[in-house]
Amino acid sequence: VLALDPSKGKEAKHGDYAAFVFLGRSSGDKRLYVDAWMRKDLTVADLCAEGLRLYREKNPDAFGVEINQFQHLVKHEIERLAAEAGLPGIRTYGIHNHENKEFRIRRLTAPLSRGEIRFKANSPGAALLVQQLQEFPVGEFDDGPDCLEGCLRLAVELHHGQQHEGAENLLVMAG
Repeated sequence: VLALDPSKGKEAKHGDYAAFVFLGRSSGDKRLYVDAWMRKDLTVADLCAEGLRLYREKNPDAFGVEINQFQHLVKHEIERLAAEAGLPGIRTYGIHNHENKEFRIRRLTAPLSRGEIRFKANSPGAALLVQQLQEFPVGEFDDGPDCLEGCLRLAVELHHGQQHEGAENLLVMAG
């Protein structure tokens, strides 16, 4: 699963990160593997272009975009650009956050402490995500952890058929 938190919502501060998180699992392994890309001050066009680049590179089963407030427009723009680019079968999903951000991010504590989530070595984005997790909730930024939580929630919902049917192998990555 690939997810985007555009960080353009009501609580966004100037200089917040737009966060992309990729979450996958190798066949036969119960651990989840994470890579991340975070950028500051991206335009909507830049967000969409980066999202499509990552989609092509990672070939996820699903692409989730946070859609609180007006952010659904980013999801629609990604879908429009994907159609123009001839990307067949892109599956986009809206990630809507109904609960408090701190509560949602704290749900990551158990799988993190059990070592069920691993972060890609030598990835600047994954390193920044880990830093933000370590500094949470007192750190300046929580965009990466927020995106990771939404990505994991979408993966679980799809795997259990709560979003759409047909996602039995959602978390299994090829090779």
